[in-house]
Amino acid sequence: MEKKNYKLLSITLINSEFNRASNINFESEELKNHVDIDVEDSIVDDKLIIALSLTVEGKIDKEVQYRFFNKFVGLFEIGDTNDLPVDKFSKANGPAIIFPFIREHVATTSLKANISPILLPPINFIKLSQEKKAEP
Repeated sequence: MEKKNYKLLSITLINSEFNRASNINFESEELKNHVDIDVEDSIVDDKLIIALSLTVEGKIDKEVQYRFFNKFVGLFEIGDTNDLPVDKFSKANGPAIIFPFIREHVATTSLKANISPILLPPINFIKLSQEKKAEP
């Protein structure tokens, strides 16, 4: 595996969707957040493109109270030398660089929507990529 170094060129919001019910019972202990994360990557003209999508749904039982969908794309320049192969960077380090932008977007949007702020915890993308590898 050839090793490369990386330089962040840009992070771009590609898609942002938000919906909420008009009346949400935030006191309900049954209100639970369900989070889904997807990472896609490609290389175009020696640039690494990493798309990180996040869906957050707040549900009471099976009824969706609010839903976020956000997709951010990071554009990275691939250098000549480094200790980390491209496939490992694109599955863990790149998404970890992009994720704080999604966290901030979700927190800000939830505040503007007059719902309790949704503060997503940090995510261990190394562990997440290992779990995805183990899936059948």
